Amino acid sequence: MKTKKTPIKHWLLLSVIGIVLFQTSCTKDFEKYNTNRYNATDSLLKIDGEGLGTFMLPMQLSIFSTTNYLYQLQQNLNADIYSGYMMSGDPFNGGVNNTNYGLVTGWNTAPFNIGFQNIMANWLQVSKRAAVSSPDYLAIANILKVEAMHRVTDVYGPMPYTSFGKGGFTTPYDSQEVIYNTFFTELDFAIKTLTQYIKTNPGAKPFQPYDLVYNGDYRQWLKFANSLKLRLAIRIAMVNPTLAKTKAEEAVNDPNGLFTTNGDNAFVHAVNGVTFTNSLWSITYEYGDINMGAPMECYLKGFNDPRLPVYFKPNSANQYRGIRNGVAITSTKQYADASLLNFGTTNATTPIQLMAASEVSFLKAEGALRGWNMGGGTPSSFYNDGIALSFDLNGVSGNLSNYANDATSTEAPYTDLASATNNLPAGSPYLSTITIKWDEGATYQKKLERIITQKWLGLWPDGEEAWAEFRRTNYPVLMPVVVNNSQGTISTTDFIRRIPFSQDEYNNNKAEVTKAVTLLNGPDNGGTRLWWDLKVKN
Repeated sequence: MKTKKTPIKHWLLLSVIGIVLFQTSCTKDFEKYNTNRYNATDSLLKIDGEGLGTFMLPMQLSIFSTTNYLYQLQQNLNADIYSGYMMSGDPFNGGVNNTNYGLVTGWNTAPFNIGFQNIMANWLQVSKRAAVSSPDYLAIANILKVEAMHRVTDVYGPMPYTSFGKGGFTTPYDSQEVIYNTFFTELDFAIKTLTQYIKTNPGAKPFQPYDLVYNGDYRQWLKFANSLKLRLAIRIAMVNPTLAKTKAEEAVNDPNGLFTTNGDNAFVHAVNGVTFTNSLWSITYEYGDINMGAPMECYLKGFNDPRLPVYFKPNSANQYRGIRNGVAITSTKQYADASLLNFGTTNATTPIQLMAASEVSFLKAEGALRGWNMGGGTPSSFYNDGIALSFDLNGVSGNLSNYANDATSTEAPYTDLASATNNLPAGSPYLSTITIKWDEGATYQKKLERIITQKWLGLWPDGEEAWAEFRRTNYPVLMPVVVNNSQGTISTTDFIRRIPFSQDEYNNNKAEVTKAVTLLNGPDNGGTRLWWDLKVKN
């Protein structure tokens, strides 16, 4: 891992807000907060309403950090790898690291610290001054907050949330169930508030100067809110099916709509004077720290998937080759010829994907499979819509018919670049037999696997969401780590389920984080399942 920093070139954020992105390295713990991280300071509260948007710029730039090494710790060296999307050929930390369940404490504080310093702290400033004067800003801030913080809770489980900013130097943790219920309340507020604002102020775009996603279009933010609400409803479908059904049907049937075309997609763009380099591009091409994951190689090649050259670049032998998670790596030379991620012609300036229409179609496909009212479609129609939208987004629509009607292709065997002991031959239980074409006569579980497998392919490169869906459903079928350095805390065959609580919290909020362990379904380690991650699937 490198310690090179690519700062956000929008200095207004730092000079006005005074909430600075924390610094770190791979060999040191994150810098401690100098003030109470759960409260606003008096000086911050003196900024007038014109400054609301400046608090929301760093929120947009921190869901996926635009500081390279912070993104690497926030997501790339955990979720991007655990999802099966990517793998590193770098023997970090002497070869014992997150990729083989030798969890590195200093790395695993990043999702928490970024979430609370850059998302929650800025949201708090908006909430303290916008509720009466600018409720539309608070509505957008709520959407950003939920989009960012559901990713944080889906990494750790319980976290401080409902008591954030209410005083004191320690803050109690909420259970993940309470947090999810609060997410729905916050999204419902945002939807109601923006609906009323548009009705009262047609055509107004006050947030436009600060909007890196929709150029101030509140109608699009409403679609995003409903789509995000549907995502969270599906996430809890197994643990609280009654609430999940209610919230999913509310989202789908809201007259403001949700994502239906790629024109609706939520991407963070370098606009309004803000410039940044896509951190995943930097980690790939400047750091040389990440490559194609073996599951992506096997599914894309086995399915003859036309997205393969869009997602990845061929190696020196003009082949697409991935790396299996948890293989023994002693030198960067072992997998030097593994495929790199492909960023097309936009390269370093590729916008950051928050959510796309294809995901929404797959969400509706699962909802319909569960018997919910998803707006009149069927699991089959939504499933095929999801594939079509992903193909359209990636510019390969001309291949759609042959692909969607392929009833024979399955995941391909895996041959390792460095050692035959890492191979997975045809017939391995860790290679799926699922095909592409929808089969109405298949079992419920086969239908669910088909939906989630194509959803996984379409979610690329959002490893956070892909890892969450794998944990929730056990799909798609992935390969276990070859080397397991967890000292027995994580099952090789059951995969990693979460990241332990931040060490910074044990240092600075010890009493509350200790209590939070009792809100888990087991000890504070990577083998304990989250609230929505049930052992028995349905």
